[in-house]
Amino acid sequence: MGMPLPNCLLLELPVPFRRTGDALHVEAQAHNGIQRWLDNFEHLVICAPVIPESQVDSTMDWKPAQDLLAGGRLTLHELPWGYHPRDHVKHRAAVRALFRDLIPRSRFLCFSNLGWSGAWGNIAAEEARRIGRPYAVWLDWELHVTPLGAQAGRLKRTVLNLRRGFERRRAIHAIRHASLGLFHGRTVYDAYAAISREPHVVHDVHLKKDDVIPEEALQRRLARGDNRIRIGYVGRVHEMKGPLAWIAAIAAVAAHPGIGDRIEATWLGNGPLLEQAREDVRRRGLEHVISFPGGESDRAKVVEFFRSLDLFVFCHNTPESPRCLLEALMAGVPLVGYWSAFAQDLVEAEGGGDFVPIGDVEGLAQAIIHQLEDAPLRQRNTLAARRSGTHFSDDAVFAHRSELIKRHLAG
Repeated sequence: MGMPLPNCLLLELPVPFRRTGDALHVEAQAHNGIQRWLDNFEHLVICAPVIPESQVDSTMDWKPAQDLLAGGRLTLHELPWGYHPRDHVKHRAAVRALFRDLIPRSRFLCFSNLGWSGAWGNIAAEEARRIGRPYAVWLDWELHVTPLGAQAGRLKRTVLNLRRGFERRRAIHAIRHASLGLFHGRTVYDAYAAISREPHVVHDVHLKKDDVIPEEALQRRLARGDNRIRIGYVGRVHEMKGPLAWIAAIAAVAAHPGIGDRIEATWLGNGPLLEQAREDVRRRGLEHVISFPGGESDRAKVVEFFRSLDLFVFCHNTPESPRCLLEALMAGVPLVGYWSAFAQDLVEAEGGGDFVPIGDVEGLAQAIIHQLEDAPLRQRNTLAARRSGTHFSDDAVFAHRSELIKRHLAG
């Protein structure tokens, strides 16, 4: 078997590869993440599923993996797409054999895709435990709390709930026996810290230090004399993100005397509810106030959009740790939205956020109005948001995560 390769990290991920002909592609943010991991480890072995073309999300941005492989320090292993029970059973033995071969050859182990049938990280964790190897788990959302959807009938919901219960127990077992728990944001940390041997809050950011808005640019925005208030959100138009609640809150703000003719609200992103959201805006007669222009793949334009905003308003209704909140703070944009431990933790030290209970659309509208009517308050929160945002960059968060792995898995 031999000794593990020094300073080599075996990383199992849920973010898929995509194969087009002979070329292997990775999602754009994962591409940057691999580069940052390579800044901290001499060798990197990544295992991730290959997504079928029929499952490709048109809103995802892909980059060729070839440039990452050029230095000879990265090895990529393509896992089968096994999220259907039949496919999971079909491929399970081959995936287990692969991890049985790879785990003894890597010094550090980190598994991320837990909890679902076809989430191969569970098998990787089982193989690590089988030979007594310490491993880390890295989670960026609370497993098994996504709504099933109203379209699911009673029988289907019963079956899905039973399946979720089994999958959750399996994931909890993997987390409980991990030597290190890396939990993205306070919300995920709070969900699993009590069962983790060594829990830590980490963050997942793909912006650079230079992406923090310069002081002079922030002052120009604050001194803008057009009397317009720009409200925005960046993310998928998906049920989990609450786009219809977002529209309802903005509509209530627009109806407030003296404010409706001053606000511009833009949701930047694609997703399954995009057309429904646009129709809701048309039905309310608010096309002059609210826009859903779709997605934007040009990263520079997304950064500029963040920097143009006066308030970042969000309605996340599931326990997650969305990166867009970090990006807004780095752009010096105050947060106004549904409370979560993650959001609260981001602004705990420096400020820059105002939160209401999940589902409180009326309270959210009032919080927005309060910010809009009190210009000095909004200015203080803008400066505080930037201070909160200076703590985050991709170099810093990946270095922190890598240092924890080396410290706690070196034995």
